[in-house]
Order: sequence, then C-alpha cells, then structure tokens
Amino acid sequence: SELKEALVCLEAGQVTLGYPFVPHPPDANFRGKVTVDTRKCMGCGACANACPATLIGMTDSLNERTFLFELGRCTFCAACRDACPQEAVLLTPQFELATPDKNDLRFSMIFRLAHCHECGQAINTERVVNVARERLSQEGGEHAWIDLCPECRRKVAAQSPGLTLEVMA
Repeated sequence: SELKEALVCLEAGQVTLGYPFVPHPPDANFRGKVTVDTRKCMGCGACANACPATLIGMTDSLNERTFLFELGRCTFCAACRDACPQEAVLLTPQFELATPDKNDLRFSMIFRLAHCHECGQAINTERVVNVARERLSQEGGEHAWIDLCPECRRKVAAQSPGLTLEVMA
C-alpha cells in the first residue's frame, strides 16, 4: 500500500508552493507589517486608542508627544488603520517579520505640542491644530478659539456677550 501511495503522489505532480525559494505574493487585501506615512500623520492618537493589543504607546512630555510602535505584539487587525482620520497608517504586504533583534520591530515618532495661548496648557500636537485651522478656514468657520484649551474656551464663551444674550432669550 505504501508503494501505491507513492505512485499516486508522483502522478499528481507538485502540489506545494516553491516557497521560500520562490516568493509568494500575498493577496491584495493582505494585512501585513504596519507602517505610518509621516507626511500625513498629525499625531492625534486615534491609532493608539483603537489598538486592542496596545502596541502603540503615546506619551506627552512638556513640549513633545511621542508614539512608540511595538510591532512584535501586532495582531494585524487593522484597527489602527481604520481609526486614522488622515489615512496615514498603512498595512503593507510584508509578512516575513522574523528578526534576531526586537528593536527591528520598533519605531517611534515625535510631534511638537501646541499650547493654549491663555494658560499655556498643552492642547494637542501642532499638526492637529493646523489641520483643524485649515479645515475651518475652508468651511468659512471661526477659528479664534482653536488655540485655547477646553477650560479657557469655557471662560471665554462665558464672557461672550452673544452667549449671554442667547441664554437670557
């Protein structure tokens, strides 16, 4: 019976792929290694908040926001890509991520923080503020409050005569 099985296998020909000697292209919708287009990324933190594996760390210091990506823990779920409002997070077709050094699977990004013009508290990254200002300008909206923290916005709004008239009416 073993000889019969060997003959059946020989008649079938090659039934496996030539991988690793011949590269196998992944499917078009394959979710591989995470990369970030730093020209598009504004450092809003949506990717860090959406990541179920918490591999994207976000820390703020006095003047900087730092993102640290630990790709060794990535499950390739694409939640970070789907959450990004700028479509800056991409999943490449690269799936061979084996490495002897864990640092090969880490990368970081640093963004400058914008501060409130009234109290000096950090608002968000400068890129987030600039993108918001640009979108408001395109829509013809007012962007005088964009450089204020939420607490200072409340104070300014409470002192606004227009708001007082609306509340009294």
